[in-house]
Amino acid sequence: MNTQDVCVPDICVVHLVRKSNGIDPFRKFLASYLYYPAGVNHELLIIFKGFSGGADISPYQELLKNTPHTVLFLSDFGFDLRPYFVAAKKKNCTYMCFLNSFSEIQDDRWLLKIFSHITKPGVGLVGATGSWGSVCPGPLTTKKMLPLWKKLLRPLVWKALRGYFQFYFAPFPNCHIRTNGFMIPRSIMLNIRHRLLLTKMDVYRLESGKNSITKQVENMGLKAIVVGKTGRGYEKHEWNESNTFWISDQSNLLIADNQTRKFDLENLDERSRLERFAWGLATEAGRGNIPHTT
Repeated sequence: MNTQDVCVPDICVVHLVRKSNGIDPFRKFLASYLYYPAGVNHELLIIFKGFSGGADISPYQELLKNTPHTVLFLSDFGFDLRPYFVAAKKKNCTYMCFLNSFSEIQDDRWLLKIFSHITKPGVGLVGATGSWGSVCPGPLTTKKMLPLWKKLLRPLVWKALRGYFQFYFAPFPNCHIRTNGFMIPRSIMLNIRHRLLLTKMDVYRLESGKNSITKQVENMGLKAIVVGKTGRGYEKHEWNESNTFWISDQSNLLIADNQTRKFDLENLDERSRLERFAWGLATEAGRGNIPHTT
């Protein structure tokens, strides 16, 4: 731990490692974690999902040998958000910061920047990225901009499933914090209602559905904030100004993941499609015409 880290109420940083991903994503995460000081005292918890233990994790433990950490083993059951709730039940701490399998830290004092906002009055959730996107087409999206999986479902299956999506997902603009990297008080995390998270759709619903983590936090009368490298916090109607997710050069991104890297590698047409999916026409309408959501 950096000797200049700020001492604050206890924080647990939880990183999920999935055996099925191989060791490379973990190697990249750990390199970023060791390179960029967190800026605040914390405990690192590594969740090994789908490992048998012992020799199965020896290559990972070799990488971790000089890094203080604790370990939690979970079976390869359910999808990525389930381990976070298990960790919240098992770990006695005040704040929890969850980083998914493909997370890579992008700047110094990253944890302090997030922590400085989660402790503000009226804030209940802070993320490195957020989106207004919805799996339900809305007035600011078009069929051309639908994700590939929806195009493949059309025209027959998608019509049959339309009612399902409209029931569980709000139309655009559907504000939600992405779960690749977020901080939340443990007490709030324990009060988030969720299913068993057995399918990918269960996870989509909890991340961006009508009863998402973000929506549940807001129903508690608390705000969801996006924080970038600069340390500035953005409220939901400002998220497209944050330059963190699927917009411009993402140069203010504090924690990258496979989806933000995908955007960086795409051609201009595909980047435009992804940008419009996440932010509708707001970027084309101009900064002064951002839709304020409720």
